[in-house]
Amino acid sequence: MILVTGATGFIGQRLTRLLMKRGHRVRLLCMDRKAGEDMFPKAEVFGGNLLKPETLEGLTEGIETVIHLAGIVSYSKSRDEIFAANVDTTRNLLAISKHVKRFIFSSSVSVYGKISGMADENYPTSPMNPYGESKLECEKLIVKSGIPHVMLRIAPIYGMGSPSWMKNLSLMEKGFPIPKTKNLTHVVHISDVLQALERSVKRGEGIYNIADRNPIPFMDFVEIIMRDLGKEPKRMNMLLVKMAARAKGMGPYLNVLTMNRNYLIGRAEKELGYRPKANLQEEVKRMVEWYRSGP
Repeated sequence: MILVTGATGFIGQRLTRLLMKRGHRVRLLCMDRKAGEDMFPKAEVFGGNLLKPETLEGLTEGIETVIHLAGIVSYSKSRDEIFAANVDTTRNLLAISKHVKRFIFSSSVSVYGKISGMADENYPTSPMNPYGESKLECEKLIVKSGIPHVMLRIAPIYGMGSPSWMKNLSLMEKGFPIPKTKNLTHVVHISDVLQALERSVKRGEGIYNIADRNPIPFMDFVEIIMRDLGKEPKRMNMLLVKMAARAKGMGPYLNVLTMNRNYLIGRAEKELGYRPKANLQEEVKRMVEWYRSGP
């Protein structure tokens, strides 16, 4: 049986449906048990909170594989909040997972920080914000646990249903200026994230970068989105855009969006059989159409 944490989130909902479609028996950990049961009436739903170990008794009984998606992505919350939601929860889950045969963790390329050149899984880790630091600390806890594991360092995810992209597209539609930069950006579509997670149930060991096949210049990426929004991008000097972002309390988030990204996925291709299939232009268009249709 597979345990999925974060099953009602953006990735978790889609992964749970995929696993059930494939015939896997799944147990879902949900803080709001009724919400989980309403969403997945045919799944086994366990009500519990990873920050409250006393609510987790029996959670991992009969579980062979854990897929740990629960946590938060934030560049504005305090370090304490982020570490509680990501690190403390992971520590508590590992404590009751000593017997499992496989622990799959959704990490992040944020553990690398800024990239110079191309980053494989051995590239030095130097996270530039508490979120990246929290993911790196989780990785260390998983390695220290001795539990057989797969850790997927996932690039920024795009696709229909993404809460963060709902926010990004709203800002772009309102005319927030686009910084001039020669940086590359490297993203990954939700469908390819699901592919990597599903393949990890049976294959792989250790750390894998998960991203599209190739990065794209940040300016090109933005122009594709703006064209689909029917808007003309307002290009502006990076320093001025950073000042505007700081005024809106978005300085750290802008840094994350515009930092140079170029991740090598050869190890995931070789060992997991990972093959990114999403067409960026087509999927961005679909995402914009979803955005326009409302939440």
